[in-house]
Amino acid sequence: MVNITFYFKDGCWLCDHAQEMLNGLKVKHNLSINKVAIDSDDDLYEMYRFDIPVFEFKDGSSLHGRIKRKELYRKLEENKE
Repeated sequence: MVNITFYFKDGCWLCDHAQEMLNGLKVKHNLSINKVAIDSDDDLYEMYRFDIPVFEFKDGSSLHGRIKRKELYRKLEENKE
């Protein structure tokens, strides 16, 4: 299992693309996805408004913006439980 926190904002086309990428990998890689809307909290909005989408992993690392599949696969392998 791999736990991912996915920071997003409605209406963000990069976030929609990132969600589709995760949906395609969810079963194969046993993903547990915690979705967090950045506009639900002022601090989150300030922190991530220029970086979304953001995938945050258990080891504290993250991917953001235009997330490449190859980088995501590497992070999934590194964060398997």
